Amino acid sequence: MFRTLRGRVIVTYFIVVIISLLLASVFFLFFLTRYTRNRDKHDLLREVTTLAKDVKDLERGTASVSQAPGRQAKPASSVTQGVVNAAGDVLAAKLLVVVPDGTVVLQSRAGPDLGSSVDLPVGVFSKGPLITEHYFKGLGRDYLFATAPTRVGVGQGYLMALKPVEQVGSVAGSLVGYLVIAGLIALAASMLLALYLSGALSRPIREVTAAARKMSAGDYGVEVPVRGSDETAELARDFNDMAGRVRSAYQQQRNFVGNVSHELRTPLTSIEGFSQALLDGVSRSEEERRRSLQIINVESKRLVRVLRDLLLLSQIDAGDLRPDRRPVDLVDIMRKLESIYIPRAEVEGISLRVEPPGPSLSIFTDPDRLERVLTNLLDNALKYSGDEGAVTLCATAREDAVEISVADTGPGIAPEALPRIFDRFYRVEKSRSKKHGGSGLGLSISKELVWTLGGTISVKSTLGSGTTFTVTVPIS
Repeated sequence: MFRTLRGRVIVTYFIVVIISLLLASVFFLFFLTRYTRNRDKHDLLREVTTLAKDVKDLERGTASVSQAPGRQAKPASSVTQGVVNAAGDVLAAKLLVVVPDGTVVLQSRAGPDLGSSVDLPVGVFSKGPLITEHYFKGLGRDYLFATAPTRVGVGQGYLMALKPVEQVGSVAGSLVGYLVIAGLIALAASMLLALYLSGALSRPIREVTAAARKMSAGDYGVEVPVRGSDETAELARDFNDMAGRVRSAYQQQRNFVGNVSHELRTPLTSIEGFSQALLDGVSRSEEERRRSLQIINVESKRLVRVLRDLLLLSQIDAGDLRPDRRPVDLVDIMRKLESIYIPRAEVEGISLRVEPPGPSLSIFTDPDRLERVLTNLLDNALKYSGDEGAVTLCATAREDAVEISVADTGPGIAPEALPRIFDRFYRVEKSRSKKHGGSGLGLSISKELVWTLGGTISVKSTLGSGTTFTVTVPIS
């Protein structure tokens, strides 16, 4: 039972209920006994006080009759004995009528015989109605006794009621059986509730566990139902989010492997085919052999670029790529790129304009990574600008960052393609990408490199009007 969460919940609930019932019973009996004891004391004192007044009135009437002419006086004890006997039976107590020196004038027939005198606490007759506890040596036990002033014959007397202490407020013994029955009923009901609650608590966890087993077995489409808004519902939502990320990662992995296989297969196929043709002597003329070697060279360089890009991405994913930040002049980087790309732009009939932010602008960054990002953006801009197009490289200094933009006048990018433009191996138009070359990793690498520099990259495009990529990197 302790091996499962449900078993531990049931056992814990059972222990808590048992302890709670025991504590509740103990406190209930304690306070009930205390309440009934105080109530019985109050009731006994009230009854003794009332009975003392009745005895006093009775003794006064008896005394007046005994003094009438022709009447013989009747002892006071004989007048009140019957009342005291009856009252003692009703109160289940020993009643006494004593004088101040402790001499017993009369006592009820019920209870122990106290003899002709009683040993009372000092000062018990100096006050009015009083109730207290006292140990009577002659009886050998503690008694609760109540006393109230009354009249004995023609003199002062006191009415006393004695009751064993253990009989006052003694309800615990009679209630134990009922408490046990009630406790068993409560325990049974609580165990049924514990079974229900433990099942409701463990059900979402069992569902998550079953879903995790299916996922480990290769079923990445599994999800668990979300019920309510408590911690188990939060666990289910988090599991579904995790499962969604795993599915996405798995799909990306499959796409990545497929794209890498395609990118590597194409140049390797060309290299294998033309090299085999050279070995077999198919290319007999010098021109054919030269053309085959040129194709092998171009495809091998393409293969090296793909492998270099993949290696760079793996370093970024593993967190091994650490930028070498140092103070550099952004204007120098822009002028360097201008000198590299102006000849190519002139050959392709494209207008390239470079607009630096001023004569100089010092920023704290990795110049190699930043140059790689701008090179990728300029390559794409020149590829897709078309004949007589225009490409602009400009930079604007802000308060704590610099914005570097590369804009072209190409055909633009469709709005539905913009969210995926930085995905690995994603191509807006595969036919155009095949025509211009490239592996579809340039923008993805650029985004990752900009992130390592602490910056961001964004794109805006309008179909038929061109595309603008903006790189924002911190100045310091």
